[in-house]
Amino acid sequence: MKKNRRKIALLICLVMCVALIAACGSDDSGPAQTGPSTAPPTSQTPPPAPPTIVPVAPPDEARLADEINVIVDNNTITVINQFLSAGNTSPTLWTWTMIHDRLIVNEGSGVYSPGLALDWRTTDYQTFVFDLREGVTFHNGDPFTAADVVFTINTAKEFPGTRGNDIWRIVDTVRAVNPFQVEMVLSQVHVDFFFDISMPWGGMVNQRARSTMSPDDWTWIGTGPFQVAHFETGSHVVLERYDGFWGEPAPTRQVTLRYVPEAGTRPLMLLSGEYQVLFSINTPDVPQFEAHADFTVLETIFNAPNCIGFNMADPLMSDYNFRMAVMHAINRDDVAMGAAGVWARAPQDGNNWGFGTEFRLTDIPNIPFDPVLARQYLADSPYNGETLEIAVTVRTNVLAAEVVQEQLRQNLGMETVIAEFDTPGFVSHVRTADVAHMHVFASSFTLSAAGSSWNVFSPDSGSNRIRYDNPFISDLISTARATTDLNARIAIFHEIQRYMAEDPPYMNLFWRYNPLVIRNGIGGMQLGYDALTYNLRGIYWVLED
Repeated sequence: MKKNRRKIALLICLVMCVALIAACGSDDSGPAQTGPSTAPPTSQTPPPAPPTIVPVAPPDEARLADEINVIVDNNTITVINQFLSAGNTSPTLWTWTMIHDRLIVNEGSGVYSPGLALDWRTTDYQTFVFDLREGVTFHNGDPFTAADVVFTINTAKEFPGTRGNDIWRIVDTVRAVNPFQVEMVLSQVHVDFFFDISMPWGGMVNQRARSTMSPDDWTWIGTGPFQVAHFETGSHVVLERYDGFWGEPAPTRQVTLRYVPEAGTRPLMLLSGEYQVLFSINTPDVPQFEAHADFTVLETIFNAPNCIGFNMADPLMSDYNFRMAVMHAINRDDVAMGAAGVWARAPQDGNNWGFGTEFRLTDIPNIPFDPVLARQYLADSPYNGETLEIAVTVRTNVLAAEVVQEQLRQNLGMETVIAEFDTPGFVSHVRTADVAHMHVFASSFTLSAAGSSWNVFSPDSGSNRIRYDNPFISDLISTARATTDLNARIAIFHEIQRYMAEDPPYMNLFWRYNPLVIRNGIGGMQLGYDALTYNLRGIYWVLED
């Protein structure tokens, strides 16, 4: 009861502060935003720029390869469909980005450029108007019009718990003003709407394809520079250049994205010349490519922390003392070393937000490794000697889970079993199965806009892997999403971070430094701080003369 009264008091106090800030510091001209190069108010103080690899066009007169073969990361491509939860994997989104276009494109630091929309505007962040590009065709030859935008949004709303639904469910009504203009009215003010719809899963799909093609492949029809030539679920997808693309043609005729489950086989496929790009390389294999004259090792740093999360729908996992016991029993330096060696770093503070996420606080203290304190917390918890499950996917997190398992055994006498899944199976398991007690995962909170926290902590979001349902936090995020005054938004998001640091539903274990290997001459890729926003549309391979 005391905690509930504290929540209510905090919320009332914060809302009063927001109102005061807005009254004293708001811009009398109003929050009007238009395209194509305007930023939402959240970006007036952009986050620090994480390391990125910016695409560079191939040299003039260079001889380019017709085909490029890519070994994707440790996630399978099970479906090419953002209206299904199984489509929530990084290589699926790479594929989606290559075959679909969004209305607007996120250039970073709050700047957006035209995609399928040439212009856009709002005066209140609740009603949005988009003027569409004419002369665009889908891969099946249909012209792209406002009717396809209306169809995409209404279809996404049919599939709760998916990435497409996460973006478009806030749209209350959408209508085609004319064949090339769309009006959207949101259910509430949302200042991060431009950011949300610029994400890969905001791509437009074709209305006629759903009624004329099978349920497995109708979502393959997009307007992007590549089209699906062949797809074998769980294995690979072959993408061919779409010559009817409205923009700059892709430099490569065919790109194959393949999932290779055997970690030891991947370097051999690269060395043989069969493949030219390797995203999923084990750290012990990196030095041989660093010393090889034909290859280059690139490095990106993921904004998403790798975490241990708790199933907050489970009575034991939701108990504060139990979670504190587990967190104090974990030595994160050892977990980072065991998971990825020199390619991982333990966090220096206790904030679970991405390092490049705007409004991030850096003064939140770490939960220290303290086995004595851990045992005291465990004694005060409902834990009664049960054997608990740690669900996990991808090799790095399996290794991390093994270290966590041993530390819990040594420091708490707690027995656990590790349940390993492919990524679609893992997502389904941790969101629905009562037996998934804990899990090691890369946090979905990977994007630079603080408003994306809604996708992680909203109870019915497809990215809520910890089954977190806290009305106080939901109310704060909803308030922040509807607040146009920058200082007021900062105050709200700071309160969210401090509150969740006091009662954390998951714990940052390490930051992942991600190595990838390319054959010399490969270029044109855009690789940022988030694997979900990698863009391989412009990939090319310059051949030696």
